[in-house]
Amino acid sequence: MILRRIKVSSDSTIEDLHYTIQLAMGWENIHLHHFIIHGKQYGILQPGGTVFSDRACEVKLSSLGLRERERKVFIRI
Repeated sequence: MILRRIKVSSDSTIEDLHYTIQLAMGWENIHLHHFIIHGKQYGILQPGGTVFSDRACEVKLSSLGLRERERKVFIRI
């Protein structure tokens, strides 16, 4: 298991979070993944990937209404 802890500003967007995770993990933007927050899917649109109802570059983390214990994101590969 690999653990990385990153901090992002609440005014960051889903897109910012996506790219921050890519950098932290040493990935080259070839991993298709998405976030499920309060039952809704968010992510970066990729050819052949999931289509999302909101644009990741417009959804700020502060708008998601996360509570203290929900502020940690775990990604399993």
